[in-house]
Amino acid sequence: MKYIKTLLVDDDYLVLMDLKNIVNWKELGFQITGTASNGKSALSIVEKESPDLIVTDISMPVMDGFDFIKIIQEKYPDIYIIFISSYADFDYAKRAMKAGIRDYLIKNEITSEALADQLLQVKEFLQNRTRSRVQDYRLKLSEYFMSGSIQPLPEELHRKRFIFYFISYYQPLEKLKPHFQRTVQGGSDLYHRLHDIYFDSYPDALLFTTEDILIAGIPAKSFESGCSITGISNTAKTLRSWFAVPDNCDLFVSYYPYKLSLEACRSFYQKLLPLIRFQNSFPVAFQENLAKLEESVYIPVRQNFSYKLLASSLDHPEELYNQLDYYAGKLFEQKDIDGIFYLYHNCMLQMEELSEHMLNFSSCQYFHDQETFLNFIKKSYEEVRQSLQISRLKHYSIPLSTAMEYMKHNYQNHSLTVEIIAAQIGFSSSRFSVLFKQETGQTVGDYLTDLRISQAIHLLENSHLKIYEIAEHVGYKSAQYFSQVFYQRTGHKPLYFRQKKPE
Repeated sequence: MKYIKTLLVDDDYLVLMDLKNIVNWKELGFQITGTASNGKSALSIVEKESPDLIVTDISMPVMDGFDFIKIIQEKYPDIYIIFISSYADFDYAKRAMKAGIRDYLIKNEITSEALADQLLQVKEFLQNRTRSRVQDYRLKLSEYFMSGSIQPLPEELHRKRFIFYFISYYQPLEKLKPHFQRTVQGGSDLYHRLHDIYFDSYPDALLFTTEDILIAGIPAKSFESGCSITGISNTAKTLRSWFAVPDNCDLFVSYYPYKLSLEACRSFYQKLLPLIRFQNSFPVAFQENLAKLEESVYIPVRQNFSYKLLASSLDHPEELYNQLDYYAGKLFEQKDIDGIFYLYHNCMLQMEELSEHMLNFSSCQYFHDQETFLNFIKKSYEEVRQSLQISRLKHYSIPLSTAMEYMKHNYQNHSLTVEIIAAQIGFSSSRFSVLFKQETGQTVGDYLTDLRISQAIHLLENSHLKIYEIAEHVGYKSAQYFSQVFYQRTGHKPLYFRQKKPE
């Protein structure tokens, strides 16, 4: 819990003692960090302790309350001030209001109940102001780290030095969509999970997000034993534990173990973002010191992979596997996460096209390294090869083959029904449905849907047709219904497949 640091100023020692003892300050959320007998000595305490609240007398020797608060308002405008006075003098009250003081109390009218009520109002005001500023800082800093533009922030914020932590969910390849519609909201989710406990422990810290990463900036002065590697590493463990997750949870915390300004951290972040994303997809641990990456230079792999090999290697996959090993080796060596994502994604799409139906791949693959990544792609390709070999050996009856051929040429007709298809081979709809299920293992409706969705994916990747035009082209009158069926069949919205594959 963060206490509101309070400074009491009065030239009467007995009044100071009364103020200290009239209420339970800590119980109300306040901590008295100093007392002073005049404005001049109070200023030196303000410089050292940076109080949030000052309760000060007006009439004092050396420097009175009005001169004192004039300096405070100029140098420390965020400090909340309560004036107290022995005089129920309207002129003092007017001068206080003119000086911008919200609260003015008469000493002989101060009771424990009145002061406690006043302090709770102050506490609510300061907490609301802090929440508002935290949110404002969050939006401005997020914009700064992602785009470089920034609205003015207090100069003090730029002068401070922080230890920065980068927190994100473990991001398997299916969740990495940097070249598709940005739907990742991991950063915001993490922010709301951490926000309360984080600011209770580090009230002067920063906390903001990019799309998928939560960035925590803890002031260097907050580390009691100095910014030692051990202390910084232990803080990373503490941050992770605050999410109340088990050890095997997909949460990753990385950090830079040296003090950085905001500007220096942004430059560091922009330089290492591709490498951070790679580590978040293939972590060897859930905590990482980023200093070892500082000298790394990220150069994406420019060479393209020949996806035509997937079609030409069905009978002899050795060349495909050699090329996969070579190309994936380059990508992993360069830690090119975008290239790895493309290789994974496009290999899956090519295999689905070769199979002429949607493959039952998991919607979220976790790969720990290059070996497990390549093993999965090769295993999937072997399943496709076996499926195609079985299809070559399987002969459907002439009526069924005729009906299937008819569907392949007429799936665009949104009025196509089982009755119309059955009529092409002289069967009743019920007899045809039973025969189709016996020979293919699918219903007529499922087979027709597979045809339509496969063709829709092809058009999404290889044409500039709008979604509603593609829906009409593959036999759906309603684009909304098409999108619903598409999502049920593929686990993705149509826009997911809008990105063209590399040549």
